[in-house]
Amino acid sequence: MYFLKRRPVKLEPNLWFEEVAKTYHNISPHIRHTKLVSCAEFNNELKGEYLFKPECLQITGSFKIRGALSAISRLTQKELQSGVIAYSSGNHAQGVAYAAKVFNTPATVVMPQDAPTKKITNTRELGAEIIFYDRKTESREGIAQAIAKENNLTIIYPYDALATIYGQGTAAYEVLQDVDTKFNNAIICAGGGGLTAGSAISLKHMNPKCNIFTAEPEDWNDHQQSFDQKQRVELNINHAGLCDGLLASTPGEITFKINQHFGVQGLSTSDQMICEAMSFAYDRLNLKLEPSGAVALACLLDNKEKFKGSRTLVMLSGGNVDEETFANCLAKVTR
Repeated sequence: MYFLKRRPVKLEPNLWFEEVAKTYHNISPHIRHTKLVSCAEFNNELKGEYLFKPECLQITGSFKIRGALSAISRLTQKELQSGVIAYSSGNHAQGVAYAAKVFNTPATVVMPQDAPTKKITNTRELGAEIIFYDRKTESREGIAQAIAKENNLTIIYPYDALATIYGQGTAAYEVLQDVDTKFNNAIICAGGGGLTAGSAISLKHMNPKCNIFTAEPEDWNDHQQSFDQKQRVELNINHAGLCDGLLASTPGEITFKINQHFGVQGLSTSDQMICEAMSFAYDRLNLKLEPSGAVALACLLDNKEKFKGSRTLVMLSGGNVDEETFANCLAKVTR
């Protein structure tokens, strides 16, 4: 068995929530409990309550560690002995490398040649072997599948597998352990849609009326387009964008089915607004976000009237950013 099976998804939201809860208790010894933060001035400005989940403070700097731990924790001893492989632009790579150390299994990661230096360095320092590919001419999934088959490795999918989704859902599950607030809305960054799907499972279980929104860069808004058209849309883009962690060209098959079931809606925003959000987080929340980690906050700032007077949860999904990129983004903002 060289891949973690992605079985057809039955619509079983109560079972999904039970799996998220079980997963949280299984992986919690290996993750950091990231406490919610807020900005009183911003709450007063919009006459609401806006709580930010700073997964940028998570071990390895992003929420991706949750899904990686969830998936690898489900492997047999034989599979662990053989090793795992993943494909990622950086944050899933670090999550898999860390989880592989926890469960004492060798890890290989397929990463794009133009991945941020910080993410490459961190992944290598966590002990993973890195294989580079050209995102313009090569398929990262195809490369991973070929290596997995040849070496009997298990693929740890970045988003489109229930085992991964259950892990990502523990971020919102953790929020529900911390506050009694029933959120009117939640805004969550979306690359493949795993964090959104997992969050929807947790949040909708506690409050079916909670509105869930994906947040994407406007040039990479495949979720927004897919929700509007009620089918998965694939974008034809072969260049890197500012949000290097959100460059999936189409929603995952499983994640889209879950998100569509929960009535998730799409938002998108400009690179300039993403830079504004990075500045806001740094100045007012004392948090350093990567562009991908700031896109949900950017969508909130870009839609203040829409979310005015509400209780809204915003996922700050990652903080792995090179100093040069961070400085360049802040330089674009009048502060």
